[in-house]
Amino acid sequence: MIRRRTVPLALAALASVGVACMESTSPSSVPYGFVTMVAQRSLTGYTASPVGTFFGASGLGVPTAVSPWDSCRLQTYSRATVGLGEIYPSIGAGPAIQLMVSGRTDSIFPGAVGREVQYRLRTASVPYVPGDSVRVVIPGDADGYPAITFKAKTAEVLTVTDFETPTSGTRLDVRWSPGHDLNNTVAFAFRYGALNADTLNTQVSCQFRDDGADSVPAKYIGAWAQARIRTWVVSRVRTYVSPVARNGYFDFISTFDVPTPLSP
Repeated sequence: MIRRRTVPLALAALASVGVACMESTSPSSVPYGFVTMVAQRSLTGYTASPVGTFFGASGLGVPTAVSPWDSCRLQTYSRATVGLGEIYPSIGAGPAIQLMVSGRTDSIFPGAVGREVQYRLRTASVPYVPGDSVRVVIPGDADGYPAITFKAKTAEVLTVTDFETPTSGTRLDVRWSPGHDLNNTVAFAFRYGALNADTLNTQVSCQFRDDGADSVPAKYIGAWAQARIRTWVVSRVRTYVSPVARNGYFDFISTFDVPTPLSP
């Protein structure tokens, strides 16, 4: 099954949620839906490329940005991701999904991406203002995902204060522009090549209450500070979770990452 946990940092595969362990779907599967918006920089502001994915699943966790806060853990790291479409069958959510944000209306349409059906724009991206509310209309499919209309707020612009590499045996204090929202979390990922590796293979993943300041304990950050190759990325994550018909769930996930990627 997929364990219930917080949203993975930066949503590397956009519509994919990290897989802890796998099992085949059962006849008692229920509908799960995800729409993600990841902020991207453009020459004039910010854009996003929303993605919708919908599955018939059993025992699938719903990522939420609410809990746990103020915690770190050490884990292996790989650029490879496993999409849910490799495990669970995609289901339809209607011919198109409508999104209204920052004074404009756009639609995303279904198409095959590997073994998964993803709803995507027919253009590369759309402009929007991070922090604006978005209204999403999912018409639903009688044989697939139920209809739902909702309004949610996107993640605001995030800035991170520069920090020095800590000395051995000391913690790392981090600071950022606070969001002060119970539907937010700020996730730091400190990636490095453990055992003098020349590639990134290990990650310290920390998730903090979005109040602007916290610290990474010395026991977690020491190896990162001494590694030959290392990097870091920070993400503000905001979620909106709602039940849908047939005991299913919908999850809207909005992120603002630092560094912020450029629009395609």
